[in-house]
Amino acid sequence: MMQTIDQFIAQHIPAAQALNLSVVESSPQRVAIKAPFESNCNHHHTIFGGSQALLATLSAWSLVYLNFPELNGNIVIRSSQIRYLKPAPSDIIAVSICPDSLAMNLAKQMLTQKGKAKITIQCQLYCDDIIVSEWTGEFVLSHKPF
Repeated sequence: MMQTIDQFIAQHIPAAQALNLSVVESSPQRVAIKAPFESNCNHHHTIFGGSQALLATLSAWSLVYLNFPELNGNIVIRSSQIRYLKPAPSDIIAVSICPDSLAMNLAKQMLTQKGKAKITIQCQLYCDDIIVSEWTGEFVLSHKPF
């Protein structure tokens, strides 16, 4: 049986616990994870950029995990890019939304045919309902452990 995102993160991602990240919403269509200001602020009294990058990566990874439960977590980040648009002076929430069905179907087809696939996920980070950063990452999925 597949672990919930909360369980998997608690068991396998110690950095998430250190930063007090918490899953706010999780479904195959949308994952939202929150980072509290107190555990992630920097000397400028804003959320640290590294916390934002980890939060976005974890949100997007979780979305892939929920869409490909048969992989048992055999999903790794291949590349990512983040743009910091505005300072985040309070809690932030990273929201990843499932890509279009064409991208999902292509990844599923590649997995079936080759045992591996790639998929790109986008994530937006919000502070007080304002987008403060945008993240894009490519993940590699495999039927076999890496």
